[in-house]
Amino acid sequence: MSGFQAVQGIVILFSIIFFILLGVMVLSRLRRPKPPIAGDSLSSKEKKLNEQNATALKLEDQKLAGEKRSAADETATRNAIDSQKSHRDFVTDAKTDAEHVSESEISSAVISADSGTSEAETSPVALSKALESTRQRFWGRLQALWTSGAALADWDEIEEVLYTSDLGPQTVERLLESVKQNLSRTEKKDAEAVRSALRQEMLHIFHKTQGHTEPTQLFEKFQFTHPSVWMVVGVNGAGKTTSIGKIASQLARSGKKVLVAAGDTFRAAAGSQLKVWTDRAQVEIFSPEGVKDPSAVAFDAVQRGVAKNYDVIIVDTAGRLHTQHNLMEEIKKMKRVIQKVIPEAPHELLLVLDSNQGQNALMQAKEFHKALGVTGVVLTKLDGSAKGGVAVGVAHELELPIKLIGVGEKMEDLRSFSPKNFVESIL
Repeated sequence: MSGFQAVQGIVILFSIIFFILLGVMVLSRLRRPKPPIAGDSLSSKEKKLNEQNATALKLEDQKLAGEKRSAADETATRNAIDSQKSHRDFVTDAKTDAEHVSESEISSAVISADSGTSEAETSPVALSKALESTRQRFWGRLQALWTSGAALADWDEIEEVLYTSDLGPQTVERLLESVKQNLSRTEKKDAEAVRSALRQEMLHIFHKTQGHTEPTQLFEKFQFTHPSVWMVVGVNGAGKTTSIGKIASQLARSGKKVLVAAGDTFRAAAGSQLKVWTDRAQVEIFSPEGVKDPSAVAFDAVQRGVAKNYDVIIVDTAGRLHTQHNLMEEIKKMKRVIQKVIPEAPHELLLVLDSNQGQNALMQAKEFHKALGVTGVVLTKLDGSAKGGVAVGVAHELELPIKLIGVGEKMEDLRSFSPKNFVESIL
């Protein structure tokens, strides 16, 4: 082999090796996965982000739903607690309106009205049971001053019991004076003789404002014209809304055409609570949307009542403390506005008092009567109060008739006031 042929062979060998390596490189590149395109990578990230957002929103919705359920449970619990507290002492400087009546309570009261129980069927025994706490606070403490067959230890102790029994100071003085004048020294040592003397004097006090005739019908002591306008006033928590609902329902059952005016525009929940009552009582409520002036509501309601031939128009008012001068002036204005439609109205101006308030209820009655000229009192929550003696103070010191009493949650537990049954129950 010549030198030229040797060189030629080496060149061919290197060429073959080069092409083999080149082929290996090409095959290796073809088998390698394609790098992601920038646009495709961005789309994938956005998709993943969207999925994460959707998951987060779903979790947030579940959380909000849970919070709503918790809030609903908390509200239900609070309402249950409120119903249990309905007979506890109401603090007059409370910042919240204690007159929250749950729909379940209203339903129970209205449903019970359908049982057909009339006032004539309610016995004095039931009233005596409702007034047990008042009886123990008043006569029970007096009885404790006597021992079996022994003389009274100290007459001053009788005075102390009377002065701390929510009768009112003027009333206590009258009762003591009557007992001292009408009983001998020996009789004063006899518990039964003292009881009889107190009973007679209390009945004299009530007869001056209530008359001697015992009521046989729920609204026997009320004024009825056509139409009759009844304004209802009272402090927060006294049971005003509940009383209006029960009154409206009982009037409707007796065949009266009733219109209830939602004049409590001060408290947001008042209209809705009243609406529940009127719906179940099947009476009309006048609650114009967007009207915040209570006098305007009262004026329009009375005009509507006259035009639509209603028998009774009940005007609700905002609950307020008797010491709030500006708010009391607002009720005076409502009364004046009503008189522009019917000059002799309101035919009844009812003051709702919580008997748990004792002497404070008496102060409330004085201020409301002074400002408005109250025609009658609705005394509520007597079944849970030990301070029912305030009824005697209202009758004596203010000479106001007690027209209705509340001794329970049922519809028939709103009753006309019987002086005889009341006095017998607390003595």
